[in-house]
Amino acid sequence: MEPEIVTHSPGLWPYLSPIITAIGAIIMAWWKYDQSRRDARVRIETREREARLKEQTRRRNDYVSQIYGIVWELLHELHADRVYIVQPHPLRSNDFLTISFEVLRTGIAPMKERVQRLPMSDVAAFSAELASRDFIYYKDIETNVRDKRARAIFLTCGAKSAVIRRMATPDDGWVGNIFCEFNHTTDVSPEHAKGRLEAAAERIQFILPPVQ
Repeated sequence: MEPEIVTHSPGLWPYLSPIITAIGAIIMAWWKYDQSRRDARVRIETREREARLKEQTRRRNDYVSQIYGIVWELLHELHADRVYIVQPHPLRSNDFLTISFEVLRTGIAPMKERVQRLPMSDVAAFSAELASRDFIYYKDIETNVRDKRARAIFLTCGAKSAVIRRMATPDDGWVGNIFCEFNHTTDVSPEHAKGRLEAAAERIQFILPPVQ
């Protein structure tokens, strides 16, 4: 007898192989399309974020220029020696006081160097006044300022009189105070000083950048 010759059928593989290859090509094409779409979205989001940051920086610079212009006006109109803005921060907890803007007459020592991240707990009574009183008029700092630490800071920088206006917004509440200081006993009337500082506060309080 001749030996039986067994042959094997190729089965389905010859038919499945091109199908699998085609499916793989479709998946790869879809992955590339999806990846390119994601990359395009990331580029768009990056450009939009950069544009927002650029606009925020431009707006902040505009606000800073406006604020300096206003405090310079106060310095000259009230014949003050030093005008500056004190801000509590962080806004939600108000742990510190910091001077953010300051203008001076020639020869006057700056206050900013002495009030940077000053703990409010160190000047608790004075901080309470700043937060709660819309207008403060210290004709004579040595006798009018009750907080010993705050009084010492004033006197060390040569201040004899001061007028202060609180600033607040509906969203953030107390956001800072405008200080006008005099190295002499001022003769500016409380009514005039109050009116000028109130007008300045209205222009500043909504554009005042938070302490960085």
